[in-house]
Amino acid sequence: MKKKRNVGIIIVIIVIILMAIIGLVALLLNNYFSNRSLEKPGEELGYDIFIGDENAPVTTSEQEGRNLVEEIKAINVTYQDAVVWLKVPGTSIDTPVFQGKDNTRYYRNDRDNVEQYWGENFLDYRCNINKLSDPMTNIIIYGHNTETDNRFTPLLNYKRQEFYDTHKYIELATVNGLYKYEIFSAYSTDTKFYYIDTVFGSIDEYGEFLNSLVDKSRYGTEVEITQNDKILTLSTCDYSIRNGRFVVQARLIENP
Repeated sequence: MKKKRNVGIIIVIIVIILMAIIGLVALLLNNYFSNRSLEKPGEELGYDIFIGDENAPVTTSEQEGRNLVEEIKAINVTYQDAVVWLKVPGTSIDTPVFQGKDNTRYYRNDRDNVEQYWGENFLDYRCNINKLSDPMTNIIIYGHNTETDNRFTPLLNYKRQEFYDTHKYIELATVNGLYKYEIFSAYSTDTKFYYIDTVFGSIDEYGEFLNSLVDKSRYGTEVEITQNDKILTLSTCDYSIRNGRFVVQARLIENP
């Protein structure tokens, strides 16, 4: 009987030791992947990555004053997922924007569905481009912060108020016409702040949401926002903080 009791004790001790080892391995793996999330994107692929910041030079689009409606119509013939043309005058953000059935289609794949680390600039799948002027509208466009400024890296320049002072407007073209937006907020945040909400229970709830965006801004823009405004959200990564995002948001001021 004593021998059986000793065997039982040994088994319990072995189980406890195994559980401790498993717990330690899990902790080490969690720390490893947490640290990896802070590394530069593409590093694991051997890329030589330059991370854009507010001091990076911004290439200006060579052609201003073009007919963006005709441009999105032209590309939409070949690529039906190309739903809007986005332009931030005075920067190199001058590009078609694609929309998939989810937010993964264009994240790491280009318009031809070829794997490409920086993917395409894309519209949140929940957004409806035919309802840009509807009440309580938040149109969200995502783009990578890359080693160059050919995606959304120029947004980082909005960390500086002097840049905002001379680049206050955004143009968005659909096949139905041109929309113009006025920037009212620019800020760094993390994914805990849900700035990409698209569904609101009431106009008052939407108004509170807008107020939270104004409060987040790095500087005062003196742009008056009301619950009747319809907004555009541009989002990219901000590698200066864990799970960081840099967000520029604007209100609709002109529509077709």
